[in-house]
Amino acid sequence: MRAAVLHGFGDLRVEEVPDPQAGPGEVLIDVCCVQPSVTECMLIAGEPVALHRRLADALATGPVRFGGHEFCGVVRAVGPGVRRCRPGDRVTAVETLVCGDCAACRNDRTDACVRPEFIGFTRPGALAERLVVPETAVVPVPPGVSAAAAAAIQPLAGALHAHALAAVAPGETVLVLGAGVMGLLAIQVARRGNAGLVAVSGRSPAKLALARRFGADLVIDATAAGADAADQVLAAVHDATGGIGADVVIETAGGSPRLGLSGPDTLELAARCARRGGRVVGVSVLPDDVPASLGLLRERSVSLLHPRSGAGGYSPSGSVFAHALRLVARGDVEVEPLITHRSTGIEAIPEAVRVTRDKAAHGAINPVQVRLDVDWGQP
Repeated sequence: MRAAVLHGFGDLRVEEVPDPQAGPGEVLIDVCCVQPSVTECMLIAGEPVALHRRLADALATGPVRFGGHEFCGVVRAVGPGVRRCRPGDRVTAVETLVCGDCAACRNDRTDACVRPEFIGFTRPGALAERLVVPETAVVPVPPGVSAAAAAAIQPLAGALHAHALAAVAPGETVLVLGAGVMGLLAIQVARRGNAGLVAVSGRSPAKLALARRFGADLVIDATAAGADAADQVLAAVHDATGGIGADVVIETAGGSPRLGLSGPDTLELAARCARRGGRVVGVSVLPDDVPASLGLLRERSVSLLHPRSGAGGYSPSGSVFAHALRLVARGDVEVEPLITHRSTGIEAIPEAVRVTRDKAAHGAINPVQVRLDVDWGQP
């Protein structure tokens, strides 16, 4: 089969690789639609973000299969012992795979697993025609969810984790910094959760228009330069809250300005916009060495939180991935309006990675989606 192979930072090629086989407890999936995540694209380019050192060490020994944890597909075959999946099922998969053997896993705290694996990071992902995942990672896609929406479900799961971690109480004010894909999903989740006033800041007129459509009460145009933009956002938030500040700030805008992001100062802005005793949830992918405004956070008793990865579960009856898919199937959250760029065929993956790495320059909201020649059925 063909797959994307990383030969060095910035050198991603599509080439022939051995066909994967499903072993005991594993599921072989034909990839129908895949999108390279922003984090994956940054790592492929050599940006010093989380897992950079691990990828650099792997590349030092030769080319590696890397990327592809946001995808959907159709089950092609199952290995011995698989009970919940069968060929023809439409599925996606959770990117975080727990070991099942460490003390945390044995005590039903898989979110604290000490030896997790990650699809597309520590094992081959879906930047390929097929991939193998454990049955435990597979999530069925319900009727009414398109392939495009199913492939984009992981960011929505992340937005749900952020909302749950912030523990938004009825009527609390939520400020979303950044109107990219994570910001726009966070708005929809907050609007349909417990939030009272929902505010968002951003710089793109098209994205801010979507924010209004998705239910933001206050839309702040942050197109001013540098400190002026921060002061503009802070003034608008204080005006809307009587000078108190937001109960919860979800920070999605930070990152390298070279990629059209807002630099390292959005954490400080989040701390300034939060009320005393408020919460800041850091969602953006920041460099390892970014400074944090710990003194300001401490002085104002503001909690800095980071959502966990993976499906997780807040109810015995379903995971976050399953809940995210239900929200899309019911029409409670819209994903497809965020998908602005689409390509076809495995050979399109390197270009999809290049465009996704600099979405702002190409007018993209969601990562570029690549559709492969696999029948998804309806819709």
